[in-house]
Amino acid sequence: MTRPLWRSVSSRLVVVSFSVLMIAPAARAASTLEAALRAVPDSVLATPDPMPIVFMDVQALSRAAGGALSDAGLRRMAFAQSIRPLNALSYGGAQTWTEKAGIPFEDISYFAAFGQPPARVTHWGLATKAAADTLVAKLKDRNFRPVSTAPRILANGEPRALNLRARQPTDPWSGPMGETSAILAIDRVVAQASAAADLETRVGVGRSAADHEAVATALTGLAAADERDPGAILQAAVVTPLMGITPDDPAALLSATTDLAAQRKAIADQRERGRDGVPAYAGGIVADYQGKNGPALLVSLAYPDCRTADRAVSALKARWRAGMTPAASVDGRSVESPQRGCAAVLRVDRAAGANTPFGEFLGTSLQRGFNVLQIGSQR
Repeated sequence: MTRPLWRSVSSRLVVVSFSVLMIAPAARAASTLEAALRAVPDSVLATPDPMPIVFMDVQALSRAAGGALSDAGLRRMAFAQSIRPLNALSYGGAQTWTEKAGIPFEDISYFAAFGQPPARVTHWGLATKAAADTLVAKLKDRNFRPVSTAPRILANGEPRALNLRARQPTDPWSGPMGETSAILAIDRVVAQASAAADLETRVGVGRSAADHEAVATALTGLAAADERDPGAILQAAVVTPLMGITPDDPAALLSATTDLAAQRKAIADQRERGRDGVPAYAGGIVADYQGKNGPALLVSLAYPDCRTADRAVSALKARWRAGMTPAASVDGRSVESPQRGCAAVLRVDRAAGANTPFGEFLGTSLQRGFNVLQIGSQR
């Protein structure tokens, strides 16, 4: 038996324990996202970033947009500024990117990025370990040199260095500022960072982001959503409770990152100020989904029980209808995650002629506009 996974804090805030639980394979749409999260250490969730992990499924985007690098595919990409290799796409076409990268763009399974600059890490997810090893071998012939033998890390410059004379805007390994890339092959992933030190800690990491109880619960919710309308998750971001706190006091939020008491106080203060919102969640995932009727937003938030998750579903639907562009449909339900808790799942389908709900969600929440995931008291 595992120790209890949830504790009540201030009657509503929930904090996840740190026992290691493996989750059942997710439905097809969430399987690549789950695989990507299993390659990311759960320690990255304790940062000031309310979206500490971002993800893009290259194959799913390609199928949905008639090619990942089609005009529609490029317009759909939401994390081009957050995932380093995608920055180079704005400077050149698919052929140039392929020549510089050493691999065709559509041979990549996914990209995932996490961590705070300058120590941010990008994962190039590939189909096989052999594909990852082959890419590293190609880069060894392109000005990459060994800088560490255990683990075997290559780099094309000095740690965290910018070399404007060597800048190549169309090259995902260098970019417009001539930034160093250090690379490490880890099973089917090629990890990219600006210094070898950022990759050395990636070896031997036991507990992954997918093992974190809040993330595991959210994945269960996404898998259940796919069962009703089989489709694909094109892009996604893991969110922490900081996503739901209005930044009236940035210093308080920074301390709340690693101090659970500070996080509880920040949420309690927000409620006392009369903020509308959803019940406090332990974490979750927001996803750009492609269903049979077109683009949709999926939100899956982790709660200790389905009674609280049901309240959250009602609040999420009400908040979208109150503060966002009208959608073709706004639906939701709670999904039990055995031995962990319950996910509150919201689905918003795009109205004809409107922007994608995922793009609108990111645009409003990250620009400090209306935040669907704001924590507060339900009216």
